[in-house]
Amino acid sequence: MSEGPNGPGVPRKTPQQHETFAPSRLNPSPPGPAAAEAEARPGLLLGTVALGFVTAGLEVLGGVLWILGGSRIGDIEAALGTGENIGDTVVLLGVVSLFVGAAYACGGLMALRHRLSVLFVASGAGIVLNSVALLSFEGVAGLIGLLLGVGTLLLSVLQTTLRPSRG
Repeated sequence: MSEGPNGPGVPRKTPQQHETFAPSRLNPSPPGPAAAEAEARPGLLLGTVALGFVTAGLEVLGGVLWILGGSRIGDIEAALGTGENIGDTVVLLGVVSLFVGAAYACGGLMALRHRLSVLFVASGAGIVLNSVALLSFEGVAGLIGLLLGVGTLLLSVLQTTLRPSRG
């Protein structure tokens, strides 16, 4: 071996042997600030979005079950001739729950772009809806939705207060 610039035993590199770092086509650099912002999503925001989507799914599922149960209760009330409209109230709560679930899903999608206003509104509507369910039926109906709505609202508030200022 010849003696290189770093001492004996280290081979010399010819100019063709120098490593070059060319940009890869498989992993291109982000094209602008929007892509950099998308990569820099904090964990709190992703947690808020995930909780929003979970709550959306549960609200939609609960809404479908309320509609089915309310229609069945309405059939029983009609057969017995009670004159109470509990079944209609349950169906109405189910329809509202479907809309709240859709608002949670839209709010979760918008929150991925750091726009939390729809998620705030959906959380507030979910809290009101599930509070009405708790007070109307004097049981645990709506307790999980109420807790998830409060959690989503708190995480959204934390996200907006802890978000670094831009500019």
